Amino acid sequence: MSDALAVAAATETLRVVLHEAVGRAVAGTAVTARPPDEAAAGAAGAVLNLFLYRMTVDGVWRNTDPVGTRPGETHRPPLPLVLHYMVTAYATGEDDHSAAHRLLGAAMAAFHDRPVLRPSDIGSAAGFSNLHLQQEPVRITPAVMSTEEMCRLWTALGARYRPSVAYEARVVLIDSSVPGRTPLPVVRRGAEGRGPEAAAATTVGGWPELHALTPAVAAPGADLVLTGRGLDAGQPSVRLTHPLLGGPVVLPARAVHASQVRAALPDDHAAGRWSVVVVLTAPDGSERTTRSRPLDVTPSITGRLPMTAARDGDGTVTLKVGCTPQVHPGQRVELLVGDLPVPAEPVVRPTRSLRIRFRLPHGRPGRYALRLRVDGVDSPLTGTDAEQLDADTAVEVT
Repeated sequence: MSDALAVAAATETLRVVLHEAVGRAVAGTAVTARPPDEAAAGAAGAVLNLFLYRMTVDGVWRNTDPVGTRPGETHRPPLPLVLHYMVTAYATGEDDHSAAHRLLGAAMAAFHDRPVLRPSDIGSAAGFSNLHLQQEPVRITPAVMSTEEMCRLWTALGARYRPSVAYEARVVLIDSSVPGRTPLPVVRRGAEGRGPEAAAATTVGGWPELHALTPAVAAPGADLVLTGRGLDAGQPSVRLTHPLLGGPVVLPARAVHASQVRAALPDDHAAGRWSVVVVLTAPDGSERTTRSRPLDVTPSITGRLPMTAARDGDGTVTLKVGCTPQVHPGQRVELLVGDLPVPAEPVVRPTRSLRIRFRLPHGRPGRYALRLRVDGVDSPLTGTDAEQLDADTAVEVT
């Protein structure tokens, strides 16, 4: 998601995109983001103006649960904004109309060639906001304004009409500042903590199938057992992919028999939600791939536990939390303090050290259980296999 500066970040990124494009069409063009009646004031040459004239709320996103919300958790949904822009060209001299038309053509071509704002573009143009970390891309699409709507807008602005085109940027998601609640989970559910499982009973067309992955929630370095059918039809390997970190990460594997393959996660394997497949390579080099199964790789909080922290003068607590494996830029990281989710400060490079600032729930000091959530996967509450919290082994902060 994004902070409240995301609207300004989107506008500045669009302005930079236009500035890179129109300079080749009309040399020396200034690209501004002002009201139309002020855009060309004092300008010595051509001007292309980007004016944010309206903001609306996206109805679909407004009724969508926040990303990463689990059953039993409550979070305020983000504010989903659609930004409506008007692009206007100004030129002076005898060929002002020709120059204005060239500017508008170049601007429309730039938005046509770049209909989505890339995170790298946003980060370089508007580093003051974290809009570049938003998982949903900001898309730029032409908007249709009737002649009546255009006339009303220019009349309200009190300016003389200039050739203009309208665009919308959808969607900018601004995080709510109201903290949610993340109740403590059941420590163990089902045999070996796996919960219920369902598996297919037949193999279709002789193709290998992956029915189950044990454990489905694992720490880096864990041994994986993959069960299915037809898993001895070639040399097996296990491949993992992540929506942000990419991949695939290829793990050497060994087939125990036709229904079981084993592999081990690396000790530094990144936390988060991964997709796992078994690839069987035949002697002729051809490959057969099973359908994927999800694997949650858990992070861990490191350092001396339980932690102790003091509030400063305004009641804010600052925690420096060590973690393993490394957290990567772009991953969504939260520290769950009791039932309070607190976003970690964004990281610019892979790190094992996180900084978190927050206020205590209701201002009450005490002992709070700690969980580190990376891309929706939580760290364990205890450092042992205990089935209930224990004061000596719990991951807590005082």
